[in-house]
Amino acid sequence: MPPFTVRPIRRDITAVVRSTLRAPQYGHPVHHERAKGTGPCRECLAAFSVDREDRLLFTYNPFDGTALIPQPGPVFIHAEACEPFAGDGYPDGLRDIPVLAEAHYHDATRSAALRVVPGNESTVLGNLLDDERVRFLHLRHAEAGCFIARVDRAAS
Repeated sequence: MPPFTVRPIRRDITAVVRSTLRAPQYGHPVHHERAKGTGPCRECLAAFSVDREDRLLFTYNPFDGTALIPQPGPVFIHAEACEPFAGDGYPDGLRDIPVLAEAHYHDATRSAALRVVPGNESTVLGNLLDDERVRFLHLRHAEAGCFIARVDRAAS
């Protein structure tokens, strides 16, 4: 089972969102609200504190510049700057959020989404990455279907 790295939305992108209040890839206005759900924040990969934190909703395409067909969708980040997730393994902040993983293959196809079982996250992601046809994984919210983070094999 290969080690993996979970990659949140890059800080340069989230900084543009916070400073312009525009979606960086499309220019759509950002929606600012008090957190009504747990999220998670796509930068720090932690759940939002419902009714206690402000968040920004914007349109984001995780395939920007890498796919023929754009696949934009809604994502949330904290309204105030937060520390991007940069740890090893599966983020603790995602453990209580329903997550699906989908494998993206070198031939531009993808697998059916698999539920990431709490307590078994590393096994599920590692098993998907064992397949040499897999280029990377995407984590998606299991209820809303929106992008959470990208997962790559760890550099050796």
